[in-house]
Amino acid sequence: MIQKYNEILEILNTFKKDHIGFTFLTREKNNDTRLERGFWFTGNENYIFVPLFKRSDYDNKTRTIGFVYEEDKSFIEVTFKRIKDLKPQEYRFYTKLLASFPKFEQSGNQDTYKLYFDENDLEKNLFYYITIFRDKCIELIKEHQLEDLYFISQEKFEKNINKINEYKMNMDSSIINSENQDDKYQVTQRILNQILFGPPGTGKTYNTINKAVEIIDSEFYKSHKEATPENRKLIKEKFEQLKDAGQIEFVTFHQSYGYEEFVEGLKASTENGQISYDVKDGVFKSLTKKAAKIITSKEEFSFDEAYIKYLQMIEDKKILKTKSGSTFGIEVNARENLNLLTGSSFQKNGSITKEKLQEYVLYGNITDWSSYLPIVGEEIKKMMSIVETDVTKNYILIIDEINRGNISKIFGELITLIEPSKRIGADEEIRVKLPYSNNELFGVPKNLYIIGTMNTADRSIALLDTALRRRFDFVEMMPDYKILKKEVGVVEGIDIADILQTINKRIEYLYDRDHTIGHAYFMGLGNNASRDDLDTIMRKKIIPLLQEYFYDDWKKILLVLNSGFIQETPQKVKDIFEQTDDEFMEEDKVLYSVKKIFDEDAYERLWQKN
Repeated sequence: MIQKYNEILEILNTFKKDHIGFTFLTREKNNDTRLERGFWFTGNENYIFVPLFKRSDYDNKTRTIGFVYEEDKSFIEVTFKRIKDLKPQEYRFYTKLLASFPKFEQSGNQDTYKLYFDENDLEKNLFYYITIFRDKCIELIKEHQLEDLYFISQEKFEKNINKINEYKMNMDSSIINSENQDDKYQVTQRILNQILFGPPGTGKTYNTINKAVEIIDSEFYKSHKEATPENRKLIKEKFEQLKDAGQIEFVTFHQSYGYEEFVEGLKASTENGQISYDVKDGVFKSLTKKAAKIITSKEEFSFDEAYIKYLQMIEDKKILKTKSGSTFGIEVNARENLNLLTGSSFQKNGSITKEKLQEYVLYGNITDWSSYLPIVGEEIKKMMSIVETDVTKNYILIIDEINRGNISKIFGELITLIEPSKRIGADEEIRVKLPYSNNELFGVPKNLYIIGTMNTADRSIALLDTALRRRFDFVEMMPDYKILKKEVGVVEGIDIADILQTINKRIEYLYDRDHTIGHAYFMGLGNNASRDDLDTIMRKKIIPLLQEYFYDDWKKILLVLNSGFIQETPQKVKDIFEQTDDEFMEEDKVLYSVKKIFDEDAYERLWQKN
């Protein structure tokens, strides 16, 4: 059904080009992420409702006029409340409209009328709706002076269609495969600005490599996306090649990182004892300049390919001149041949067929229309021999730890320019003068992608800079226990995925889900891993991380791990101090430390309830 949403939008946009005053209503709110998924109009997976007029009146009564498409039928639907709910002129408008199209029939709802089409031909039926039916509606609306209630202003139409274009710009033609949970982090939707966020060790930086390679070379990624050691090696090699070629840049934000390093700044240099200051481009500006460059490529086409492209170039009619200077025209007819238009009024005088053009282009034979056919044939020849096309490569900027930088300080005015709708070539394109190189206008092209990573243990997404949150899509990455079961499995009888899941359930209860522990910490355990290898990970990575999370609150660490890893040593104050009557001294105290050798049954006891 998503394809039908796109088809309808394309038909309406094409009609709009030749009919400036034409407007229609699109979906305005992204409820249930419907706009993100391509539901451009009111509707769902089962039906599409396309209105050409406002849908609610002064009292917000039920009142709609629209085209409805379903898989097995399509119809025009008119719904309005009974006479007591409408102004008199509105009621007269509806009764006249229904009388103008006798095929309308009342549905089960007494306030709804439907005009069914004999065949479910989307393009044909929609064209009837936006021409014959719409024209009658406009006539009656004007007759009853209801323009303010029903007509959609150009301003509102432009606002809605710009929103749709912004969502379309961010979408790739592929659809997210939500059924395959193993692929849930793979890029199937082209998003210009995105941030991978989640707890430490969930593979955020790891996945930026996959995403970058897929955006730049999708065919290579598709053929190597299966998770195998060999494929991973090839993807990393490809990533490094793209970095060396200048298509990928990698930076890490930190507290002292600023606008000068990221966009542009002044660099001092000394020559002959004189100090001068030159503008130096930062990493983002340098990459933007590369992305904005257009490469011209040349391609040869067969006659059939060139002929099709030539027909596509003729929107209405094409005006040409003969060698003697006489003007004539051509237009595409229903048989995909060319009507020949001659005389001062460009009347049809015959047709130039594809076969006759092919005879001339390939063999030089002029079988008809000797004054006109060679002129058209030469144009097709040019398209066959050399066709120049503008090619742009995709570029990627990866920003690691994006939440650790001062976003306002680093991005400056660029925080607006990176929006999809403000990119170069977009409907709301914006270019600005930068503070140092203010002799040129700077904009961000649509082929520059930004991928950020964010560790939620450092800062919750809720505390992130609002301007950044509005301009980026966020992709959550949480611990993946399935990949642990698949890649690591069991080490000396210990199920690693179960261990991590138990630890994370307790962390989430005692702290929050932003501070859980990622699967990547245990991915180094291979087929030949031993209990000692697992103990090393627990001692050097997991326990220090828990100390950081809980600010050395060992009681909570003990609740997470149980006593097989942590040593509790009771201590009495009288065994340490001579005077024990101080009010600040407790009678008993427990000291905690990490055991030098974990208990034999430490992992088994970790699963037990506290």
